Amino acid sequence: MWPIQQPDLDARSVYTACISKTRPAKVKARLELLEDAVAAAADEYEKAAATGSLHALKHLKDQPDGNDPAKGDNKKLTSCYTSRMARKGSAGREIYDQLVKSARRGRCPLCGHGFADTIDHQLPKIAYPLLAVTPANLVPACLPCNKAKGEAIPALAEEQTLHPYFDDVSGQVWLAARLTPPPEPGVIFFVAPHPDWSATLTARVQKHFATYKLARLYAAQVGTELAALSDYLRGKPYRAAIDEIHDRAASYGNRNSWQAALYRALAANPWFIKSGCLNEWDD
Repeated sequence: MWPIQQPDLDARSVYTACISKTRPAKVKARLELLEDAVAAAADEYEKAAATGSLHALKHLKDQPDGNDPAKGDNKKLTSCYTSRMARKGSAGREIYDQLVKSARRGRCPLCGHGFADTIDHQLPKIAYPLLAVTPANLVPACLPCNKAKGEAIPALAEEQTLHPYFDDVSGQVWLAARLTPPPEPGVIFFVAPHPDWSATLTARVQKHFATYKLARLYAAQVGTELAALSDYLRGKPYRAAIDEIHDRAASYGNRNSWQAALYRALAANPWFIKSGCLNEWDD
C-alpha cells in the first residue's frame, strides 16, 4: 500500500458543486437541506480516519430523515456520486478527475501495482450515503482493487483496510517473500509484522493484504522478473551474481514493493542461485 496526500478539497464545497445543476428543483432543494448533515458527517469521518476508527461511524449509516433507502434521501445522496460526480459531463466530474490523478505515478495506492483509473469509497456509499462525495472517503484505485473490497463494512478496528490518506506503514519493512525449493521453485509473499506495531495495526495490514489479494497479485509478476534475472546472470561468476542481487535488493526506494521483497529473499537464500533454480524461470 502506498500512502498518498489527502486531497485539498473541502467536503461542503465538493457537495455543493455536485448538486449545483440538479433537476428537478424540488430534488435540489432537498439536497441543499442536507448540506449541513453532509459537512458534519465529513468532519466526523476525517477525525475517525485519523485515529483508525472508521468502524465506529455506524450511526452515519442512519438516513437523515428515516426514509426508505430505495426511495428517500439515501438514493438522492448516492446519486450525488454516480450521476453528479462520476458521470462524464456532470457538475462534479472535474473533481472526480482530480481525485483520480492524485495517485502517485498513476498507480493504485491500494496495491501499488495497478493503474489507478477509478475511485473507491473507503466506506461504501450504499451504506454511508452522507459520505458519497466526501473527498477523504474517495480513493483513486485500479478496477481490480475497487471490486475486491466491494461493499465491505468494518465492524471492528481490526477489520479496516489501510487508508492511503491516513495510514502510512512505509517507514517499516513489512512485506516479505519466501522461496520454495524444487521440484516447483517459486515465491510466496506475506506480511511480516514490524515489532513496533500494535496488534490492531498488524491485523489491519494483514486484512488489507488479504482483501486485495496482494500475495497472488505479486506472485503473478515474479515469473517475468526472474526470467529476466536468469538471462542477465547467465555465465556470470557466482560472487558477481550474489552482489548483483544484493544491489537490487537495496535499490528500491519503496522497501515494501514486491520487487524489493523478492530480492531480499533471493539475497538471503543464495542456494536459489547456486542450485540453478533461476534457470527454471527461463523461457
